[in-house]
Amino acid sequence: MERFLILLLSVIVSCQCAYSAEVIDDPSVAPDPKKGQIPSNDSVAPETDSPFKDASIVWHMKTLVANENYPLALKKNGRVSEGQKLDANEYAQSLKRGGDGFAAALEGGYLSLDINRAKTLRPEGDAVSLYARAWVGPDGKGTLFFSDFIGLAVHPTKGLAIGFLGVKTPQGKVFRELPLGVFEKGSWLDLVVRVGNGKLDFFCNGILKSSIPINHGLCSPFNDVLHIGSFMWSGPDLYDFPPSGFHNGKVDTVALWGHALSDRQVAFLSGVESVRTTSAKSPLDQALLDYNAFFDASVDKDIESCGKLWKSLRELADKDPYRPTYHLTQPLGHIFDPAGAFYYGGQYHVFSYRNILYVLRYSSLDHYVSDDLVHWRQWPIGPWADSDLDVYGIWLMNHFIDDEGVPNAIYTAFGTEGKHGVLARSLDDLVSYGDKRTALTKNYHDGHLWKEGDTWYTITSRMYKGTRPGKLGDAVMLWSSPDLEHWQERGEIFTQPKNENAPAGSADRMGFMEYPYLLFLGDKDVLMLGGHPVRYWVGRFDRQELKFIPDKPYGLRLDYSNSFHCFNPSCLDEKGPGGTPRRIVMALYAAISSDGGPDGLPWSCVHAMPRSLELDGDHLRQDPLPEMQSLRGAHHSQRDITVKSNTSGYINKRGDTVEIIAEFEPGDASYFGLKVRLSDDGASFVRIYYDTATNEYGIDGKTPVQGRGPSYIPEGQPVRMHVFLDKLLVEAFVNGQTCTTSAQDRNPRFDGLDLFSEGGTARCTRLDIWNMEPAKP
Repeated sequence: MERFLILLLSVIVSCQCAYSAEVIDDPSVAPDPKKGQIPSNDSVAPETDSPFKDASIVWHMKTLVANENYPLALKKNGRVSEGQKLDANEYAQSLKRGGDGFAAALEGGYLSLDINRAKTLRPEGDAVSLYARAWVGPDGKGTLFFSDFIGLAVHPTKGLAIGFLGVKTPQGKVFRELPLGVFEKGSWLDLVVRVGNGKLDFFCNGILKSSIPINHGLCSPFNDVLHIGSFMWSGPDLYDFPPSGFHNGKVDTVALWGHALSDRQVAFLSGVESVRTTSAKSPLDQALLDYNAFFDASVDKDIESCGKLWKSLRELADKDPYRPTYHLTQPLGHIFDPAGAFYYGGQYHVFSYRNILYVLRYSSLDHYVSDDLVHWRQWPIGPWADSDLDVYGIWLMNHFIDDEGVPNAIYTAFGTEGKHGVLARSLDDLVSYGDKRTALTKNYHDGHLWKEGDTWYTITSRMYKGTRPGKLGDAVMLWSSPDLEHWQERGEIFTQPKNENAPAGSADRMGFMEYPYLLFLGDKDVLMLGGHPVRYWVGRFDRQELKFIPDKPYGLRLDYSNSFHCFNPSCLDEKGPGGTPRRIVMALYAAISSDGGPDGLPWSCVHAMPRSLELDGDHLRQDPLPEMQSLRGAHHSQRDITVKSNTSGYINKRGDTVEIIAEFEPGDASYFGLKVRLSDDGASFVRIYYDTATNEYGIDGKTPVQGRGPSYIPEGQPVRMHVFLDKLLVEAFVNGQTCTTSAQDRNPRFDGLDLFSEGGTARCTRLDIWNMEPAKP
């Protein structure tokens, strides 16, 4: 019976007529599909009411034979195994949908169509449909389809479909990222993205998963190749971002239409009699709609609507037991570099890249605002990557006030003409950014800007990425301008040295750095460089020789357990002692993420607590902000605790969102300190310790991120540990020096707290513990 069914379906399909192309290795000149020049494939011939009859293109995967009759055929790149005949049931299901019963296995490779041929497939109006029949393995992830006008991908941590769509806005053109809906991995899926009539509908196996308003016309924001099984980024520095392939997947059929398919056509492609909708929206479904609505509210510059949508997203996100509760995270997707940190109009601003899936590609900037550096809310997206200057993405941004008193931003932009520095003005108090113009075009990569006298200066990094001969690494370059329009490169003021003792291929070994900042703190100047890790040098900027001269040849670390890499010390307010200037440093902690659980939102990374930054002799010190005390709740206090070696049970309080202040007298102990995230059997913990022999402090335990550094505590002075625990995140301050890490053991029951001592007895003279309330928007 099964054999008869397959034979019958084969006969039916053989009577169909499709626009179809096989996969080839050397395609010829592309025809115009709109003039009916797309060739058919003998193995597939859709019936008259099949959606394939008016498709722009249909690709099947039976064979990769080069043939000049198939000018819109695909080129194989890397490991792609074509012509895999499906088993009997799936073979029949493929034929039922107009397929040919064969699949291509994507084994780290992908299929591509060059730019000129891909152009012919762009829709002429504001409607387009994409169909992909694919097998997504249990750990399948990556991009099924990419073009410069529409794309479809799968999130790595759960079956969350992500769409990409080129749309017009009043300001320009944006490659928009849209979360579409969740599906079950480990099976063949019929996926349809239908755009038209002012909405995007996403179907999986004939079920309408989401319907998202599309309030702007369609477009192709840039010119790019078309890929099946990979995500492309055609900005500069391509070797940094190679195509990101699809993992553990197979493709049966892919097709495109320049119009919106009917429900009946979607049902045909899905192998069902009719499409249907889910019975009720889950909290996750609503969150995805809210995330997409945030895009439109941002285009409209609607701060109030953005705030409500952010709050709605946070309500679901905060149910994740692993997400920090009083640190800044993005409810859905990544929060990354703290860009544009700025105090303006009585509010604190920080920005980061808006990406769910592919960090730094095609990214506009998310914008977070706070009145107190504790409670954050999200403002409209901006600046937008919406012009030829920055369409491939915006990277680190910093602010300054121009001579007319108007806030300006300078950022690294990736556009159609390459990478450069862009200046943009904000005439509405940082809500949006316009008047974009290229300012620095030669090797510009991140930096900040200031004015001295009548001259504007900016420093930027010149990245040799290990190719510079000798012991010299990346360089800090100085530029100057009289008017913000005409810039002159003044030369190299400092070079990051290569560390020949570092592991091969590491950033230290290459002398790699980014994000240079030159801070003027009292009678000293401080040069801070991002890298792995962030380092700083205290010294003097010689304005005659235009050189930074460090007091010591080696740099000190900003944090001794987390490299941070991405940081921003440019926020300056007037809330220091007696109303003096206070410098705030913000930084990224990247080694933390979650899939959000069954009904939650996947997220990645967190911003460390903003800290005050000041010069303390020959080094910098960082301290928690007093504003954090507003979150203190129930208080636990103990005094004068004798802590003996190899004993436990000193604290009868538990918690994983707490602030701890502990002061110690060393006694005759070798090591002493605190344990947090402690399991009942004592085997799992994060430990903050002090080493009496070296005057160093550190953090270790059952976590791969460990570190230790100088405490600078004067001899005979007590040791004060100030620790913030926020779910998996641990931030420890000892005499203005910091260690930041995360607990890798995620068992939520591991919330014990204790004191410890080794090699002798120490005395804890003060122990204060506060429950920390969540920082609500």
